[in-house]
Amino acid sequence: MGSFYQFSEPQILLFALVLMRMTAFVVTSAIFGAPALSVQVKVLFSIVLSILLFPTIKVNPEGLQAISDGIITLAAREILVGITMGFLTRLFFFAVTMTGDLISITVGLNASQQYNPMLGQNGNTIDQFYTTLGTLVFLAVNGHHILLGGLAQSFELIPVNFMTLNIGVFGEIATFGQNILMMAVKMCAPVMVAILVTNLAMGILGRAIPQINVLVTSMPVTIMIGMAVVFICLPLLILEMNGIIDATASSLFSVMKHL
Repeated sequence: MGSFYQFSEPQILLFALVLMRMTAFVVTSAIFGAPALSVQVKVLFSIVLSILLFPTIKVNPEGLQAISDGIITLAAREILVGITMGFLTRLFFFAVTMTGDLISITVGLNASQQYNPMLGQNGNTIDQFYTTLGTLVFLAVNGHHILLGGLAQSFELIPVNFMTLNIGVFGEIATFGQNILMMAVKMCAPVMVAILVTNLAMGILGRAIPQINVLVTSMPVTIMIGMAVVFICLPLLILEMNGIIDATASSLFSVMKHL
């Protein structure tokens, strides 16, 4: 066991590169990089992941020599790879948060702001509800296991000692971000359609009965109908969230294969 700790200089540099990728991923990832977690916890978690994954990385002696020769370039590459993987994991929560924002604006509850610990910024009540629901769905379908499995496979798909990096894959990430926006609109479409029909009905009612103050009456009616549609559509929303998680996982592995 004494020889286990006798690492050579290239092996120490290899561990440092693994730690850089893990740190960049943890800081920018969805759940692990939440601002509510302290910096000490993130650093400790990055070190633990690096220690667990380091023995599984196989690099030949020529690869270790390449690490020693191009450590600066490889370090920048590992940080970029970790940030890219962490950003992809956040897209699911971006879609969920965007859905909550669109529904809040449609219903009329966007004025109530609260701190969102997942994104580290202020959000409204519906945004908080959707973020919490999305986190529960993410954990229920073992999304965190998918992330950890993707991290383990990332060192096979993107070897540490390779200096090449395919920049063209970032266009695929932009396309996937566009798809995430479309999915967010789909998730909030039932509420938006219901509120549109409600506003049209209130407008017709206001023209038919001028004595009714539509501006005052429409607000509680809009909120009531909007909340009713939100809770009625929860099963469909959860199914759509599962689809977004699968799409995010597929995009993550696709990007890793082409980087």
